[in-house]
Amino acid sequence: MTSSLTVRGLAVGFGGRLAVEGVDLDVLGGTSVALAGPSGSGKTVLLHALAGLLPLTRGEILLNGTPVDPDRDRTSGTFGVILQSQGLASGLTVEENICLPLQARGLLPEEIAARCRAALADVDLEGAAGRLIDELSGGQRQRVGVARALAGQPVVLVADEPTAELDPVNRERVLAALLDPSLGRIVCIASNDPEIVEACDQALHLRDGHRDGALAP
Repeated sequence: MTSSLTVRGLAVGFGGRLAVEGVDLDVLGGTSVALAGPSGSGKTVLLHALAGLLPLTRGEILLNGTPVDPDRDRTSGTFGVILQSQGLASGLTVEENICLPLQARGLLPEEIAARCRAALADVDLEGAAGRLIDELSGGQRQRVGVARALAGQPVVLVADEPTAELDPVNRERVLAALLDPSLGRIVCIASNDPEIVEACDQALHLRDGHRDGALAP
């Protein structure tokens, strides 16, 4: 069965005002949507709301017709999140940062190891598994954040500017891994990069927290 993410009448308050208002969205498994717009348009707030990191002021988010429970769906691995800040533990190795969330979900050690290897291969960091996060460049840390999300094999993957610090080769590699339609994921990417917007199946353009024009195919 194909997964579906449905957003209806979404409004999100942030900093004492409505940062996003009146957003509707439908995304099917195996497809992607770019959340685009100028700085301050509300795309990151919308992305964080989709990930369950910000409470909704109004509206609803449904996954396969069922209201999303942020605590349950994040901890179960249903949602994967890639943030600009990465949120990596600096005192741990690359491998430990990827494996710990999987261990918390109770996955078997063999499966955890296999997922970690595959995710690191996707972002070309196989040789960095034992290195501390503090030893990595900004671009390498960004790729670790992507690998951690990929290893979780989420139903819904939300990413905030996931290729911002990457060179062209790694940028292309990461984007291909994120947008692989064969995995059946629902992918939402907040980005101002026109190439990323073009690579996604549809684009939701925001301005001042509202949809700016029709949803673009």
